[in-house]
Amino acid sequence: MKTNDHAVAANHSVDPACRQEAFEGLMSRIAGRFTRVESRRRARKLVLGLLSYLPRKNCWTITE
Repeated sequence: MKTNDHAVAANHSVDPACRQEAFEGLMSRIAGRFTRVESRRRARKLVLGLLSYLPRKNCWTITE
């Protein structure tokens, strides 16, 4: 099996509530790096886009 197959299988077995809690914890840890609220929101959306199940991830697909 490929490494990617293991990552996808593990991702589907994680409880959505635990995943959301972990994501909120990550964002709270890096929030201090962004002095403006707008920048913080943009970073949050970018990270959510990177974690999404899009087949191809680049700035254009994440923005859509």
